[in-house]
Amino acid sequence: MTASYIAQAVLLTTVVIACWLGVIGMWRMRDATQALHFITIPAVVGSLALTAAVFVAKGNTLAGWKMGLIALIMVALNSVGMHASARAFRARELGHWEPRDGDDFEWVRAGAEEEPGR
Repeated sequence: MTASYIAQAVLLTTVVIACWLGVIGMWRMRDATQALHFITIPAVVGSLALTAAVFVAKGNTLAGWKMGLIALIMVALNSVGMHASARAFRARELGHWEPRDGDDFEWVRAGAEEEPGR
């Protein structure tokens, strides 16, 4: 066994563990918006470890750079997809996605004046 083979095995094991942690985390959460947070583990950790494994296996080749580009796209679009999904969950549950006066979080209306002393 070479060092390259061991590094590939460790990196691919990291990918598998990240995916399983994401699945278990999503399964254990009470509602869908909480479960969304666990999509980040395989999307970021898994894709970056897989990119490193491809670079270790293939070296500085086009395959490694393609995998790097795919990982960057996954990391960038992960937050966009989670935001859109959370908005869709809210719209399905409440019938709208806009914040309303009775909601249990703090928000500032557009164009609202700053209160004096703050």
